[in-house]
Amino acid sequence: MPQAPRRFDSVLSKFRVGTRSLKSTLALYFIPISVIPVLFISIYATKVFEENTLQALKTRAASERDSLVAEVRSREEALQNEALKLASSNDLQAAIALKQTAKLDKVLDEGSVGFSWRLYKPSGELLASRLSLSDKQVSYLPKEGVQKLESRHETLERFFAPDGNGMITFSRRAVRAKGKLIAILEGQSRLGRAELAELRSRKQLDVVFLNRDLSAGAASFALSNEAMKKFSALPYVPGQTEPLFVSLGSDRFGVFIYELPSPLSRKKPWGYFGLFLSMTAADASMQKLKAAMVSVTALLGLTAVLLIFIFSNRIVQPVEMLVVGMKRMKTGRVEHIPSIDSAYEIEYLIHSFNEMSRNVLDARRALEQKLVELHDKNEEIKNTQGTLVQSAKMISLGQIVAGVAHELNNPIAFIYSNMHHLSSYVEKIQQWRDAFKQYQSHLPESARQELEELEKKLEIDFILKDMVELTKSCVDGAKRTKDIVLGLRSFSRVEEASFSIVDLHEGLRGTIRLLSSEFRDRIAVHEEFGAVPPVECNLSQINQVFMNLLSNAAHAISHRGDIWVRTKTWEGDRVAIEIEDNGSGMPPDVLEKIFDPFFTTKKVGKGTGLGLSIAYGLVQRHGGQIDAQSISGKGTLFRILLPIRQTASRSQLA
Repeated sequence: MPQAPRRFDSVLSKFRVGTRSLKSTLALYFIPISVIPVLFISIYATKVFEENTLQALKTRAASERDSLVAEVRSREEALQNEALKLASSNDLQAAIALKQTAKLDKVLDEGSVGFSWRLYKPSGELLASRLSLSDKQVSYLPKEGVQKLESRHETLERFFAPDGNGMITFSRRAVRAKGKLIAILEGQSRLGRAELAELRSRKQLDVVFLNRDLSAGAASFALSNEAMKKFSALPYVPGQTEPLFVSLGSDRFGVFIYELPSPLSRKKPWGYFGLFLSMTAADASMQKLKAAMVSVTALLGLTAVLLIFIFSNRIVQPVEMLVVGMKRMKTGRVEHIPSIDSAYEIEYLIHSFNEMSRNVLDARRALEQKLVELHDKNEEIKNTQGTLVQSAKMISLGQIVAGVAHELNNPIAFIYSNMHHLSSYVEKIQQWRDAFKQYQSHLPESARQELEELEKKLEIDFILKDMVELTKSCVDGAKRTKDIVLGLRSFSRVEEASFSIVDLHEGLRGTIRLLSSEFRDRIAVHEEFGAVPPVECNLSQINQVFMNLLSNAAHAISHRGDIWVRTKTWEGDRVAIEIEDNGSGMPPDVLEKIFDPFFTTKKVGKGTGLGLSIAYGLVQRHGGQIDAQSISGKGTLFRILLPIRQTASRSQLA
């Protein structure tokens, strides 16, 4: 029997809020068993369809590649054959010899339809031509072209038209009579937009011819600059057989890029050409297949869920009713679990649980009430104690500081004043010595030597120079001590226990002077003071706020850093004081608690957690506001808003 409560707790822990129910457990086991095979089949079928589509695409691309290369070569061979035929024509040679322009035009007109012809003199000047409408007249053949023909007798060149209207092939042949060069025949074949459009209509594909750098070419369709840039940026590798997929407008294409052989060599590449095969039909089929697979999978999944729900409902219904009753009682909506028409074991469990929970509930309510009361009292005591201790410390510290500053002020004033007199005396002694030097030569020789030896022995020169430096350093030290005393008096302000009209800049500068040992050479303080009017406040209390914020800013900077202190008017009737650092900053969860009493992020013994809480209270007492903004790793900004003038009721309370 003593083990019964433990066994009951272990059983009850299985029904914690958020754990899976019996139905969901059955679903997690059986749904994957029925759905995973279907998913596997769907994925496999989709993959096989994609592979078959890609293979068919590659087969067609290879066939179209061979056909296109053969067609380009056929056009070039026809151009060469026709050029050879014309160059060997007796009529052409006779017309050239007799300089019969009309007969030359007639002979060129008899050339094969589809080609353009130009006839040049051996010097390169144009003799006659027969051009199509899209070709431009070229009146002179460059010397390089003439020199090539003198050694080769025939040249075949290919390039892209500058206007983007196709790829042009030139066949130049030397016309000779009795071994002498009498003319140069140039034949031109253009694979332009019209020819490429006819090819597109015939083969149901698009073609793009490209240079070696994939930057320019001719296409069977209008190719915008943006599309050309996209196409040129494709990750093509020479010899690549896999397609590259690119979208142009709303259509997707599989792009196969092949090398275009040189006109005179089948092995040496001249450029590239790309075959654009539309993927519209394949994509549509793939989408239909995926939709069908998703539908089948969803249908089988829903069927499995329905069957599991039907069969498991009869098994787990009594247990579910028991769990629901326990949850309702746990949330407080009922104090006992109602009886359930179920097996004897569950009914007995309900009865025992109700009896035990009734006793626990009563004890828990009493304990919670006591804990709430104890917590409230403890927080109240902590807050009051912390505030009183800190207030007493600050009052005592202010009195001690004011007393020390007062006691130090008089002796420091004596030192500071006397040092000025001492400096004046040293200057007079120096003047007397200089005058003595002038008249020293009038003394007897023995007396003069004795005085010089005594001067060297006593080191009079060094003493006079060192006295100047000593008095100067004493004056500087006295001045620094005087500034520290003034800062202590300004910070304590014991004589100003009530509100008065003061200069906030004086309090800020005094507080910065007091913390100079904290800053040293490690932290640079930037004073960005604006034109603000005097403010009615208790400067001693406000100085305490400044001290806490500046000290925290210094502690937030681990190595070197900066602190900015800014003042400015705010909405006309208030003054804003901002203290910003570029230290470690605070995360949001810490930032929202910084003004809570006893909250600190410092190590044990390094802080009380009351500094910002007291600063918050002092600013509130002045009718002001204080808030903070911080970014972890970048720094923190505190902004204090104080009214320029206090209300009558608040001034009387002070």
